[in-house]
Amino acid sequence: MSRLNTKEDYQKLLLQLLEPLKEKFTFQGAGIYLYGSGASYPENIIAMEAFARPLWGLAPFWAGGGRDEFWEKKYQKGLLAGTDPKNPEYWGECEDFDQRFVEMGPISLGLLMAPHILWEPFSQREKENIAAWLYQINHHTLSKCNWYYFRILVNLALKTLRCPYSPALLKSDLEYMESCYLGHGWYVDGISNRKDYYSAFAMEFYSQIYGVYGNEDDKNRCARLKRRAGKFQADFVYWFDEQGRALPYGRSLTYRFAQAAFWAAALFSGAAGSSDDEAGVNPGQIKGIINRNLRYWLSKEIFQGDGVLSIGYAYANLSMAEKYNAPGSPYWCFKVFLILALSSDHPYWREEELPLPKLDFLRSMSYADILIQHCGKETCGYTPAIYIKNPLGHFVEKYGKFAYSTEFGFSVSHSGENLEEAAPDSMLAFAVEGEHKVYVRTRSISYEIGADYVVSQWSPVKGITVTTRIRPTGFGHVREHEITSAISCKAYECGFAVAKYLTGYETFLGSKEAEAKNHSHLCKVVIKEITPERSTLYPMVISADPNTNILYKNTVIPAVAFDVTPGTTRIISHIERSFYDNPGI
Repeated sequence: MSRLNTKEDYQKLLLQLLEPLKEKFTFQGAGIYLYGSGASYPENIIAMEAFARPLWGLAPFWAGGGRDEFWEKKYQKGLLAGTDPKNPEYWGECEDFDQRFVEMGPISLGLLMAPHILWEPFSQREKENIAAWLYQINHHTLSKCNWYYFRILVNLALKTLRCPYSPALLKSDLEYMESCYLGHGWYVDGISNRKDYYSAFAMEFYSQIYGVYGNEDDKNRCARLKRRAGKFQADFVYWFDEQGRALPYGRSLTYRFAQAAFWAAALFSGAAGSSDDEAGVNPGQIKGIINRNLRYWLSKEIFQGDGVLSIGYAYANLSMAEKYNAPGSPYWCFKVFLILALSSDHPYWREEELPLPKLDFLRSMSYADILIQHCGKETCGYTPAIYIKNPLGHFVEKYGKFAYSTEFGFSVSHSGENLEEAAPDSMLAFAVEGEHKVYVRTRSISYEIGADYVVSQWSPVKGITVTTRIRPTGFGHVREHEITSAISCKAYECGFAVAKYLTGYETFLGSKEAEAKNHSHLCKVVIKEITPERSTLYPMVISADPNTNILYKNTVIPAVAFDVTPGTTRIISHIERSFYDNPGI
């Protein structure tokens, strides 16, 4: 869809994306069955999730005046069935840490934004059933992270509808969210110590909804939350390149164009375009960010044969999924349609989409633990591998690589048995003689993020400690490694993954360098210095397993290997990258 200008254009897009779900409702309507993979919760909850998540788009659609008889009747029927204990499709009694708490979020949004569809038409008994089912969240323990906002939304909705709610939990949950605030609009995702898209499409997103619906009784907090969003936009705009692509980094990337949902939330609350200490991003620029991001995603292979969104990133790919990614999970992306709640006379609808504002080449984001390099057509993020737990899948690859790029993406490991399966792009990998294992940076022991560098100390395996300093350059970045080792092994300095089987694909190996390129992009690894000087270099191109990279189905990784002996090895490399005007893959 090239035209995204009027409110009707966005409404039409939402309904087009919903169309494949029409024939997949359960008999009573309380679930949507999307066949495919499983998740860490039962099939009935998977179906309930697929029912709930489209409400992230439908609730704003209805709030903004959109009407569609099919979806109104379906969601009225399903909501009543799911909350009626006597109905065979009753959503059931919840337990601690229950996935259904997550899905209470979009249902609560529907009650807040569209009571004329999901509340007022119902009988008193039906309303009591809905309220009682939602109130369960107040009797259980939640994961200490963005989940607390689901309980905030539930209690806010119940309070707004004059139903029993928990004032104490609403207050304490808001206070917990305050404890997660870091500065400049950034939040940590609870006890995980991760800073990623959850600051944007969770903490900031929900806080702007609270800023609108909680304002009557909590004016000071709501004003503060809106000011934070004003600050956040000055950083977050750097995560998008001129082509509309957002930085592929962190977990939950299968939510795809939820990457742009923060901008919709900032417009909804009135926080967009304002900041205490920096010029905000204006509505025309926001329209450009949202539209380019949507067009980018709609140009990719993100749909299955029946038109349902797939699990994956630029194509269907279970290898990069988390254990909570069920077939309906990708519809979290509908959060971007909060834009539809804007009134029909909102200035946004009259704006022409504009390019990104003028951005600095480098922006150090200390609260997000990332250094962003903005090259216009590409954005690259340099990170120090900071997180606590890895319970959900592939956190080493999602948080631990040296660099993440909108052009090259990143790769996930199929195993650590060999280089091809490990696919260690943007890593310094180690292979210890006699072991069938590839070791890379997992977490940093210590780190520092400066205005133009990232330094981290890390240990890939017992007996080896590495200090890595990364400095972005105009055509890539320089890595300086100091390796202190008590054992002999081989190390592999690996560049970005390059798509193969494309026009112009070729590779080149020199005495100190390895290169791979195609019609779209190029990556070259060049060793500038190595100590001891007698060290032998082994340039190579690693043929990564299919479906390891999240952007391209088949890739190679240019790399230069070298021997590490007991003592200290120092190496300086230049990771060069180029990208061309060809319109992607």
